[in-house]
Amino acid sequence: MRRLLLLLVLAVAATGGCGGGAAPATEQYTQGGGSMDPTVKAGQVITVRKVGSEYVPRRGDIVLFHSSGGKWGDSTAPLLKRIVAIGGDTIACCDPQGRVTINGAPLDEPYVTTNSALNEPPSPLTCLPRRFGPVTVPTDSLFVMGDNRLSSNDSRCQGPIPASSVFAVMTG
Repeated sequence: MRRLLLLLVLAVAATGGCGGGAAPATEQYTQGGGSMDPTVKAGQVITVRKVGSEYVPRRGDIVLFHSSGGKWGDSTAPLLKRIVAIGGDTIACCDPQGRVTINGAPLDEPYVTTNSALNEPPSPLTCLPRRFGPVTVPTDSLFVMGDNRLSSNDSRCQGPIPASSVFAVMTG
């Protein structure tokens, strides 16, 4: 009888019947371009967890968001980028070793294997230069960048995005 009760408790807990609520909705997404290479390659299918207003952005999260259009491109196409800085952070590039800094501290980015050239001056028209900032990210905003800095249209040239534009986080 005790064994049956234990199995029943485990079954109820596993199905979310112990106050855990429904599991977050997950979806499949196919990456369209190479801006997140090598972490996510063009054409790769990833799993994302849908998020809403309860989502608390963290540096390092890889997120899907809708852009405001303009220089970002089609505002209906979801974009996949990594959160590098959150509201209140000051981000810049580069320190003497060519690294991005957050609040003056160098950022360790082992996922960046294809970086932009250091010798190109900053440009508001393209995201090719590595140098930018310093930029203080507004409250409720995020500074996002692709892992393939040589081929990413991101916050270096488009500016921070509203945190509310994020609708999913990559889960694996």
